[in-house]
Amino acid sequence: MESLDSFRQLFEYDYWANQEVLRSVGALNSPAERVLKIAGHIVGAQRVWLGRLETPGTATPAPWPLMSLEEANAAVTEMHQRWKTYLDQLPPERLEEDLVHRNSKGAEFRVPVRDVLTQLVMHSAYHRGQIAAAIREAGGQPAATDYIVYARRQRMK
Repeated sequence: MESLDSFRQLFEYDYWANQEVLRSVGALNSPAERVLKIAGHIVGAQRVWLGRLETPGTATPAPWPLMSLEEANAAVTEMHQRWKTYLDQLPPERLEEDLVHRNSKGAEFRVPVRDVLTQLVMHSAYHRGQIAAAIREAGGQPAATDYIVYARRQRMK
């Protein structure tokens, strides 16, 4: 089972990888709308889930916000700070407690906070793969955002 420290490390990785992918998007002559839409969704999904965790039952932010590259960069940094604060204030026992929430269609679900945090990191990785494919199709060079690349760089610091 993941500990809070493990989740903190995974969210640091996620932040690094999102920054790397946005750098590779910025290197394109003109980023395709699809690439920016997916990047916006990574941020949008994080906003949705953090909102559910911080204030259950409140209105859900847009899961597919349209953002410019500059807005996506700022939003990734903002979400990183918000996740750091959330994880730093989260009592360890809360990881096992269920988050009760409704999806966009109104169906109610119960899922442990641990699973929500895991979902977020996996969700971002999935969509970074889509962005990498789109960058290749556009003739660009996608960033290497595998976890092992991050881990190796951390060891060299």
